[in-house]
Amino acid sequence: MANEARVFAEGPDFCKVRQFTVADGTAIAKGALLVFTGATRTAVVHTAAVKKAALGFAVQSKTASDGVTEIGVQRTGVVDAYADGYISTGDIVLAGQTTANRVQALADGYLSVYNFQSQVIGRALENAANGTYCKIALALG
Repeated sequence: MANEARVFAEGPDFCKVRQFTVADGTAIAKGALLVFTGATRTAVVHTAAVKKAALGFAVQSKTASDGVTEIGVQRTGVVDAYADGYISTGDIVLAGQTTANRVQALADGYLSVYNFQSQVIGRALENAANGTYCKIALALG
């Protein structure tokens, strides 16, 4: 995988990590953005084609077919995530629409579309150019 975020960017204090179910046959890299599959508390790795509700970032790696079916997901605190396009300090940030495992600034009109509302991750704490790390304050609870 590529474009994984650095989790616990400002330390693990005051971060919420929740467990979600994942497929045993799936490999997941630490820092991968995970999204909702439709089944209760079940996650898959974000791709540009999967426009589902964002769940957070994996706090550990998982090997395919290792027998593990739950993974910790960081839902609050700060992560360093890769930007998909330019992001300004204070922008509302959502799951990237064109590149897997990246985040992007909320574009005009996106909040009027329910599908995009469910993909909101948090707010940018700094400016970032396309393909660079950006500190994101997660607001997933």
